[in-house]
Amino acid sequence: MLKRILMGVAALAMLLAFAPGAQAQETGERTFELYAGLYVPGIDDLDNDLTFGLGYTSRPADQFGWNLYAGYLDLNQNNVEPLDGVIGNASGYFVDASAIWYIMGSDFGLFGGIGWGSVDVDLLGTTTDASDDAFTYNYGVHYVWN
Repeated sequence: MLKRILMGVAALAMLLAFAPGAQAQETGERTFELYAGLYVPGIDDLDNDLTFGLGYTSRPADQFGWNLYAGYLDLNQNNVEPLDGVIGNASGYFVDASAIWYIMGSDFGLFGGIGWGSVDVDLLGTTTDASDDAFTYNYGVHYVWN
């Protein structure tokens, strides 16, 4: 586990060292993003672990944009918790598409969209499939800057 965290920190440091300055999204601009972070679920039965994915954003008009994101979450549990020996592996995958309205053409935007989420859970010692899929939705506000 520590090795994975150290590798993630090293990869992030290399990305930051060679990354160009961020650009505000202007009309006609498109961006491709790779991201990684620490997932902290706030539930003691699950590990704090890495999450990563990629995204594409476009702003074809002054007041309109859109984005598409895909990502992965490692949802494995801590080995010292009550579910030890029950859950072998758990992972989450998601895809989201959102429309963005940039209010009065500014860098402040409201977004909303739909997506698909899938959780893959392997139970030890059984052939039971505890996986599940669902449609998701998202909404919020954001601000882009230099």
